[in-house]
Amino acid sequence: MAPRGVSKGPEHPALDEVELVTVLSALAEPTRLRIVCMLAAMEGERAWKDIDLPIAQSTLSHHLKILRNAGLLLNRTEGTRCFVSLRDKELEGRFPGLLETVLNCRDR
Repeated sequence: MAPRGVSKGPEHPALDEVELVTVLSALAEPTRLRIVCMLAAMEGERAWKDIDLPIAQSTLSHHLKILRNAGLLLNRTEGTRCFVSLRDKELEGRFPGLLETVLNCRDR
């Protein structure tokens, strides 16, 4: 059980159950790829409200949900604040080199 004031948040898929096509499909959308690039450029988690993109909050929420369901992100809720982080180390274990390759291709 989560400590008082800290909720467990949404369920995250086990990466051994995530298929490569699901990850690639999530990363194929430019806004979602941009979110992943932002999170990859920093260490640790980021407050949901600090993701600065010119899109509606509901649209951002939709994209974050798709990324979470594809196994790319972890969400954590603390009171009314929500935090997200990239599952980069876990992804590297499941799909070696994938995230690095995708991020390097985006820079070209």
